[in-house]
Amino acid sequence: MDEDFASFRPAHWTKRSHRLGRSLLEPSSVDVADHVLRLTLPADSTNGAEIRSVEAFGFGRFEARLRVPHAPSSITGFFLYEPPDEAQEIDIEIFNDRTGRVMFTYYSAGQQVSRTHELPFDPTAGFHTYGFHYGADVVEFFVDGELLESLRGDMPAGPLRLHLNTWFPAWLEGERSPQDHHVSVDHVRVTPR
Repeated sequence: MDEDFASFRPAHWTKRSHRLGRSLLEPSSVDVADHVLRLTLPADSTNGAEIRSVEAFGFGRFEARLRVPHAPSSITGFFLYEPPDEAQEIDIEIFNDRTGRVMFTYYSAGQQVSRTHELPFDPTAGFHTYGFHYGADVVEFFVDGELLESLRGDMPAGPLRLHLNTWFPAWLEGERSPQDHHVSVDHVRVTPR
């Protein structure tokens, strides 16, 4: 898959509606314009947005080029997942603020392994490429092509669907903003192994 978001392609993606943390993820908060996917955090709420790939994937490399908003106490996720919760997931979670905090996580059979890093840049100031290489016994996390973390262990079994979302977790304050904020995504690439 090499997605440039020339339009929203229902053959590739579904807009999701469900509760997550403090958020109701709503299809109306997803749109595409000028080759950019926008996931909206609506004003005066803790709601968010999510898309999920129609296709499920096994081992490979997964990348998204995106910019997060300055919307403190919310996060943006780029991840592989299949239910139930905490069974199978590989996750990049970027804090939607200027701190540069990012979490790299995987869940497998109820076990969680997670590391938090501080990026050397403000992720709200421009587009950056976030990605991971998913293998049989390791997941390697990259930002702008630089390897930042390798996590080894029993990886999720797959196949898993690819997700992009933005939302307010219950473990953060849930600060509402008087204006809309948008995650902008201009490219997603999947390279199966």
